[in-house]
Amino acid sequence: MRALIGTTTGNVAFNPPEAPPTPIAAPSGWDWELGLARFSKLENEQPSLEVVMQVTSRPGAGMELWLTDSVGVVARWSAGSTAVYSGVVCFQLMLQKDGEAVPLGIGKHQLTVAFREPEGNVVTAKTVEVKSQTPTLAGGVPAQASDVIRNALACPRGS
Repeated sequence: MRALIGTTTGNVAFNPPEAPPTPIAAPSGWDWELGLARFSKLENEQPSLEVVMQVTSRPGAGMELWLTDSVGVVARWSAGSTAVYSGVVCFQLMLQKDGEAVPLGIGKHQLTVAFREPEGNVVTAKTVEVKSQTPTLAGGVPAQASDVIRNALACPRGS
């Protein structure tokens, strides 16, 4: 993640009013697949969202993640600026900690990953269904400074 966008820490909003971008095909110089989004667990058994992508990117686009349920956007994560990159990106986002939890709805969820220019135009975006059973989380909506879903963590071996 750091090699792709220069950081592993994002800005997070819960239940934001905006909608995720619609899928947009990758332009010349970009080639990527959003291979997997699934509910998983960190090594300490905390529930997580695991994301695996194969990415060839061009410089200068910010990365956004939009987690949605049947009602709307559950959480939005944004960070960084893409570098020239070609490789696999695998990361996990913690879904609950210290009495705070991502406000997941029931049923199926989708993840949209988008890359956006500084001027606001979406370069490319893709949406996939989040696989695995939706975890039951305990806790209130995270505070502004919470670590919940903020830091991209390494994937477990074998992912």
